[in-house]
Amino acid sequence: MIRAYHFISDDMRSDEDIVAGRDQPWRLGETRIYVPVTLDAGDGEFITEAGYHSSPSLSDALMRADGPIACAVEISDPISVGGDVEQGLFQISHSRKLIAASDLSSELRTFACSCAERVLSIFETAYPHNDRPRIAINIARDYAQRRATAEDLRAALILARDAADKASGLARIVAISTLGTAIPEAQDAALTAMRGARWAIDGKSPTGPERTWQRESFDVKFAHIFDR
Repeated sequence: MIRAYHFISDDMRSDEDIVAGRDQPWRLGETRIYVPVTLDAGDGEFITEAGYHSSPSLSDALMRADGPIACAVEISDPISVGGDVEQGLFQISHSRKLIAASDLSSELRTFACSCAERVLSIFETAYPHNDRPRIAINIARDYAQRRATAEDLRAALILARDAADKASGLARIVAISTLGTAIPEAQDAALTAMRGARWAIDGKSPTGPERTWQRESFDVKFAHIFDR
């Protein structure tokens, strides 16, 4: 068996099972063997779900996250592999065993705030009198630490969206990164903030300094989550 990682929804259900009509929540220690299913996508197109998806690292898994629950799994030999640095590497296997799970909702949002904050100076240089993005990041961080409410988070989203609507160029991209910190779903908050920050610094480069910092920082920050 091979150690791998993936993220599932907070109700412990995985998308592959839902697609196949088997949407029971996963339990620790459980092993499942996937029965391939073919779906009619319309217009004569068919899609086959052949197995369970996972990734070789937690940072790769985040790029394809369906929810905030990080899972360490054991998988059978992959029947196929794919992905890239930008979208996350993945493999597909016939069987998967759940060996550990951890809700990273708070940690993912905090990481989103760190990513957005790193590029905030670009916006503040262009718009020195607009503090909406900084306020939004602070609210999102407070929400992650249970010092703000869901209503506060919605207000932060509005602040960041207003800043993005009125900005242009790289400053607009930074504001979108900030907007990401206040998205309700923690995994989407992290992904949006990370992608906006990467685009602001690295542009289209798949191996720029911001991408490198994010991956290395994420791996360090979350290296021991399954030890707790």
